[in-house]
Amino acid sequence: MAPRRLFLLLLSRPLGDIHMAAKKRRLAQRRLRLWWLLNRRNNRRRLGTWEDWKTRAVFWLGALLVGVVIQGFAWLSEESYGVTQEIFAHNPYLFLIITPLGLMAIAWLMNRFGKASKGSGIPQVLLVHKQTYHWLREPFLSLRVAVLKVFLTCGALLAGATLGREGPSVHVGAALMYKLGCWAKLKQKQVETSLIVAGGAAGVSAAFNAPLAGIVFAIEELQQSMEARTTGTLILAIILSGIVVLMFAGHYSYFGVPDVSPVSIFAYPAIVAVSVLCGLMGGLFSFFLVEGSRAMSSLLGKHPLKVALVVGLLLATMGILSGGSTMGSGYVEARALLAGEAEGSWLVAFGKIAATLLTYFSGIPGGIFSPSLGVGAELGGAMSSMIPGVSPVSLILVGMASYFAGVVQRPVTAFVIVLELTGNNHDILPALMVSALTATVVSKLVMPQPVYHVLAQDLVRGWSHLLKKPEPENPPAENAAGAEKS
Repeated sequence: MAPRRLFLLLLSRPLGDIHMAAKKRRLAQRRLRLWWLLNRRNNRRRLGTWEDWKTRAVFWLGALLVGVVIQGFAWLSEESYGVTQEIFAHNPYLFLIITPLGLMAIAWLMNRFGKASKGSGIPQVLLVHKQTYHWLREPFLSLRVAVLKVFLTCGALLAGATLGREGPSVHVGAALMYKLGCWAKLKQKQVETSLIVAGGAAGVSAAFNAPLAGIVFAIEELQQSMEARTTGTLILAIILSGIVVLMFAGHYSYFGVPDVSPVSIFAYPAIVAVSVLCGLMGGLFSFFLVEGSRAMSSLLGKHPLKVALVVGLLLATMGILSGGSTMGSGYVEARALLAGEAEGSWLVAFGKIAATLLTYFSGIPGGIFSPSLGVGAELGGAMSSMIPGVSPVSLILVGMASYFAGVVQRPVTAFVIVLELTGNNHDILPALMVSALTATVVSKLVMPQPVYHVLAQDLVRGWSHLLKKPEPENPPAENAAGAEKS
């Protein structure tokens, strides 16, 4: 038995070593697997998942697409207004026919193919970016509405109406980004809201060639939908849309680069006085815009073509009497004032205000951004002759910032837009900040709520038939049985 025991003893040692080696190998494999899983989680957190990269790609591609479309929109609107100017120079009385018939055609097309393209477009974006009204996104942000918005706005400029393309650019940008997100079938539903905000902000950036204004607009006007995790993507989307504009149009300032000198501290009482008057005028404009739209809503619903005919005749008459100054977006007049080629006029300013209100009351697509800046420039230029101690160009810029702030009640957006659109001359920045803040405070005395939010609330009433989810076609059996008994 001794040899046998010795053999078993010698055999057990290698088996024990093999068992220990296998145990160590399994332990090493578990540690390696655990290390790989932990590193995979960390890498996914750092680099993001496939869904994260898919979302980023949608934002980036959407921003590039918005930049291209808005740049084309800008070119088409400028060409349209250029044709209007040529016709007016040839025979201004032709607009007694062109403007009424043109507005009637636009109103018919809008009511026939897409009522959601009505007005500025910013109230529509403000409404649908809230999850409360998420089922309004399809009718308000469809591609058909975006296409109509572009061509009908250009048609209105061709007909001699008074409107801007910046509000429609916000609507078009939001629609394009939203539809791209729908096509990509993103799993995160909350991303839809961020896409709408990014599209609207990219539209502002591309329309004005002002990326900073797009960022500030998104934060100040659409801040309820901002999320910390999408802020960087939002800013990058705005930058990408701006890069597209630089590729096609080059580096330019929307209103040129006026010669601005620093404003003396002793001139600030005059700056505040101009801001108070312009802010009051902007608040009154917003008040009449809201109340007039409410008063005209029922008439527009019953007789849209008749309203367009009457408004067209009034706009054509005002355009002829003013020599064409009340037509268009106000860009040409404001640029001439800043270049010292024209003088501000009270009549042109009030005529532009009236023409903008009438155009909006007609219900056709079109914004109030550029007309507001044009009116502010006219008011500032008109008051410059009464204040000899301050540079006229400085007062024109103050008038633009304060009147625009009075209309929209967004002071940071107002002075940033005016600063970026006139060459980023920081010598005038303190005066613009004071004027925008002062005008906003004064405007709130007349119009307690911002005009775009009020228009968005009124828009809800006009689309009340879509505010309730559709009821099921086949009622439950219990309800059907109860109905038969009754």
